[in-house]
Amino acid sequence: MSRVCSYPQSKSAHKYVNLFLVILYVAVFAFLVPLQPASAATLSTSRDYLNREIADLASGLQHEVFLTTVGAVSGGAGINKVILVFPDADDGKWCRTAGTDLVATGIANPSGGATETATILPGTLTAACTQGAGASSYDTITVSGVNNLSATTKYGVRIAQAGSPVGLLGTATAAANNIQVTVKTNNGTSDIDTGTVALSLITNDQVSVTATVTPTLTVVLSANTVALGTLATGTVTQGSITSTVTTNASGGYVSQVKYNNTLTSLASDTIADAGGTITNGTAGFGASTSATSQGIATITTACSSGAGTFNASSLTTAFQTFASAAAAVSSDATTLCFLATISGTTPAGSYSSTSTLVTTGRF
Repeated sequence: MSRVCSYPQSKSAHKYVNLFLVILYVAVFAFLVPLQPASAATLSTSRDYLNREIADLASGLQHEVFLTTVGAVSGGAGINKVILVFPDADDGKWCRTAGTDLVATGIANPSGGATETATILPGTLTAACTQGAGASSYDTITVSGVNNLSATTKYGVRIAQAGSPVGLLGTATAAANNIQVTVKTNNGTSDIDTGTVALSLITNDQVSVTATVTPTLTVVLSANTVALGTLATGTVTQGSITSTVTTNASGGYVSQVKYNNTLTSLASDTIADAGGTITNGTAGFGASTSATSQGIATITTACSSGAGTFNASSLTTAFQTFASAAAAVSSDATTLCFLATISGTTPAGSYSSTSTLVTTGRF
């Protein structure tokens, strides 16, 4: 009967055997499953507010970009970048003319009234656009001079053309939906986070709104008679009516007056026309207005009878202006005053004169 001899193994030997097996396993696994390269994280809340949505815009497009970082971007103050990459099929469209003079401004909210409450993109920002040319070459807008960015923070930046631009920003030629634009943060060497925004372009992004406002003109006379009563040599008798005008005419209005004749009696006696002023005791008839710079004289006092000399233009059978305005008015009131006096030799009788008033809106 034979014997099998066994020898005890030390704990140290077992330890080295196990270590060898672990190393062998790791080596084989690494060979069979190669390591995958690290990829950029996905930006959240990626948005691009455009100031125009029309296809084939040749110049003047503005981007207001908002993004929320995943990781910190720490290439150093003024080293980091924000980059927009447009579809390969749109070469030379989003960047109509390449240039380094685009204006980049950090913003908290878009200019159209929407709310983002973002952190202003920090740094001394500059922006440039470059054109793609051929396959795998893309129109690109790069915002440079960005300071370090914190993780999980929303930032905003506006990108626009300069006042006298070299770089021109436009849109793709054809109207389309779901235009995929890539937004990236970069630490000056490599991309950190990447996101995608979808844009839409339409044939015409403007709506023409038309409306009509009916022209209006309202004229109200306070009375159609002025009774001067019994005239006397010691008084210039005065009486008035008020013309009140409302109009939406952009050029305002003009009111005019003429008469059929001076004060005339049934016996064909007349009271002479005033010659610019009228004084009690010297027969005369005329009119004045509360408005200034018109075709007839301006009222000397508040159209009240009394002794003395008063402004009074002679009315004629041709229209003269007594009121006007240069713009639309509401309830614009003007006093038209009639004045008369007599001399000691003025024939007795009943005298009358008819005045015609016309107001025209300057539409």
